[in-house]
Amino acid sequence: MKLRTETIPGAELCIGESCYLYFGGTAYLGMQTLPQFREAHAQFTLEMGTHWGASRAGNLVLSVYDKTEKTLAAWLGSEACLTLSSGFMAARLLAEHFASLGYPCYFSPNCHEALLPPGSKRTSDWETLRGQLEQSISKGNKLPPVVFTDSLGERTNPGPIWESLESLPKQCILVADDSHGLGICGEDGSGSWKALSAYGFSEFLLCGSLGKAMGVTAGIIAGSIRILDQLRETPFFAGASPAPPAGLAALQLSLNNGLYLRQYRRLMDNVNYFDTLTRHLGSLISYPGYPVFCFTNTELASHLFTNQILITDFEYVAEAGSGSPKRIVITASHEKTHLDQLSEVLKIF
Repeated sequence: MKLRTETIPGAELCIGESCYLYFGGTAYLGMQTLPQFREAHAQFTLEMGTHWGASRAGNLVLSVYDKTEKTLAAWLGSEACLTLSSGFMAARLLAEHFASLGYPCYFSPNCHEALLPPGSKRTSDWETLRGQLEQSISKGNKLPPVVFTDSLGERTNPGPIWESLESLPKQCILVADDSHGLGICGEDGSGSWKALSAYGFSEFLLCGSLGKAMGVTAGIIAGSIRILDQLRETPFFAGASPAPPAGLAALQLSLNNGLYLRQYRRLMDNVNYFDTLTRHLGSLISYPGYPVFCFTNTELASHLFTNQILITDFEYVAEAGSGSPKRIVITASHEKTHLDQLSEVLKIF
């Protein structure tokens, strides 16, 4: 069943005369409905305008882009950052950049569609991927192979896939989509950069959406100044409009004043509390400290809906026919009473 709402939901949602607790979506830090963040976003919109449609390669640019990118790089721990209009755009720019230069490109089993150029396919499993990479390296190609992957989210494990990366040859270039890690993984929610860069791949680039945990319409690429300068010179980057400036200004402010950090700590408190309530049930698949709890039982999904609880319950096109897991998402917007109510409904199933 597809429901339609007029407003972005927080922890609760009313549609007509029906009210629900909402445990779906991707607003992990609750920024989209957080009053302080909304007020900052609105104020910057009044000051700066709703949109900046000019190319960033033009002769007039807004300073908010460079300022926010420096703040993001310091937060992640990367040498440099580049913002774009969406996470999908960021991923596609990287995929097309390496493919256009003739790099041998390989795609992990959990690789997001944004990283897959037309006609490309995911590798069936990690062992096969390792073999393909070793074979490519042994041929002595001038250009190293590039591995595209998501940083999280195997079908049977919502958490990091870092262990799967350990066996891959380090002569590769690694490109990781951290859309579901930015803001909620790593030290104080700073994402997966520090963990993944420590593996020692010949080059590492991280991309992702800032529209999930971070709550703004934008994408990001983090990496070396050398690679990012190359990306700035591509027609793909020069021809696209950048992210709305007011959102980036609100993001920079919220990183600097500790609002994101406060929401991250609140989220971790909620995740740990819910885990203590449900860890004995055995029906949920989870990863310590990660706010997504998966299951595959369609009867449980129906049971939750009957009890006025909405979760993420649909089948992704890329997973059609494979029994896409249902997802219970804990956010910083939830109160302990919401978590208590959800756990009680799970217990009576």
